[in-house]
Amino acid sequence: MAGQGCNFCFGTGYSGRTGVFEVFAVSDPIRKLISTGASSQEVRNQAIAEGMVPLRRAGLMLAKEGVTTVKEVLAKVYTLE
Repeated sequence: MAGQGCNFCFGTGYSGRTGVFEVFAVSDPIRKLISTGASSQEVRNQAIAEGMVPLRRAGLMLAKEGVTTVKEVLAKVYTLE
């Protein structure tokens, strides 16, 4: 789970950049929650129930795929959870 390093990455184990994204689609149920004054946690929970992948989880999925490392995700992906 750690980069091995090579001549191209100067021994760091990283080459280039990869984006980590959390896409929040506003559906009708979410729109209703927002309009009725629901808390941000309630809105977030609904978004996750509808398939949104939280930012840190998206990063960890990339680490599992070998695109990055867990250490890099934890160092660079900030959440308010």
